[in-house]
Amino acid sequence: MLDDTAPTAESADARLARIHTELAEVLEQRLTVLGEAIASGEQLTRRIIAAEMEIERHRQQRSNLEKEASTLEQQLHDERKTDDSLKSEMDLLATERNQLQEGASRLDRDLETTRRELAEMRDRTGKLESEAEVLRNENTGLRTKHKTLEENLMRMRQLKDELMSSISGLTQQMSGIAGGRSE
Repeated sequence: MLDDTAPTAESADARLARIHTELAEVLEQRLTVLGEAIASGEQLTRRIIAAEMEIERHRQQRSNLEKEASTLEQQLHDERKTDDSLKSEMDLLATERNQLQEGASRLDRDLETTRRELAEMRDRTGKLESEAEVLRNENTGLRTKHKTLEENLMRMRQLKDELMSSISGLTQQMSGIAGGRSE
């Protein structure tokens, strides 16, 4: 009977060893699967954290861009006001230029009239020798007046030239500004 139990005990030990080996293999497989799941979970967690950081960075960037857009809109509004103001000023300067041109034309006509009158007075002076003394005094007054008028005319022409130059400069400046705005 001893022989019967010995092979059974050996079989049980071998069977136990086999079960133990199988359990170790199953445990090893489960640990491997669990390790892979943990690694996958860690990788997924890192990706989620990176995505959240990216989302926060985008939110911050969006906030900055919204602030910048608001600032740019205000600058645009201010520039439009400046542009309107400059257009109004340019219109006023154009009106003033036209008035000065009309004034200069009137002065030119007045000068021509004065020159004709002076020529007539000189002719009369030659013909009227008897009234020479009176006319000499009158002529002296007229010459003074003529000189004053010529000086006034010269000053007015200088003023006209300065104003025309200034208007031309302003017109070019406004054209430059208007050209810069439209780009």
